[in-house]
Amino acid sequence: MADTTVHHAPGPDLEPAGPLDNWSARFAELAPVVRLHASPVAQAVIRPTGQEALQRLGLPAACRLRRTEDATVIWLGPDEYLAWAADVAPHEFAASIADRVQDEAYVADASGQRTRIELGGPRAETILAHGCAIDLSPRAFGPDDVAQTLLAQAAVIVHRVPDGFAIFVRGSYADYLAAWLVDAATEYVADPTPAPLP
Repeated sequence: MADTTVHHAPGPDLEPAGPLDNWSARFAELAPVVRLHASPVAQAVIRPTGQEALQRLGLPAACRLRRTEDATVIWLGPDEYLAWAADVAPHEFAASIADRVQDEAYVADASGQRTRIELGGPRAETILAHGCAIDLSPRAFGPDDVAQTLLAQAAVIVHRVPDGFAIFVRGSYADYLAAWLVDAATEYVADPTPAPLP
């Protein structure tokens, strides 16, 4: 399902709208205790054509990510990776990766498949724990770890970012997950201080 839709008449300055644009005001109400926002990025799927390509392309190990100056690459499976970058046109991003890998891998623009959401603040881990069964604490889930899991019954990809987490979700589930995150975060906005231990 496409991640962008048009909500106004075409014109010279036409800009696509993201699936969570209508959530901006609601996300802002949670700040500064909970920082929640959609973070549009260009995405490309990479499928190496052989084992030698893995090393030559510098792709990450299983359940890990690798950051470079121009992209972050996430392991999705034995023969599949998701690369993403901000502030670049999706078609240009996919084309630049394809040029770099040449015949070492299959590359396809995947920017319309998933929506990227960032959740930050001191309660980010606790909010995710309401709907995610895996341990996302720093001792179990480091800065370069990646998990494909369920969050509120929606399939997601999760990894750490400074002061929180990035969540990739299928575009068709973006609105549902936004509503769930806002609902899970609301109690912490009303009472931002942790309860004292007995």
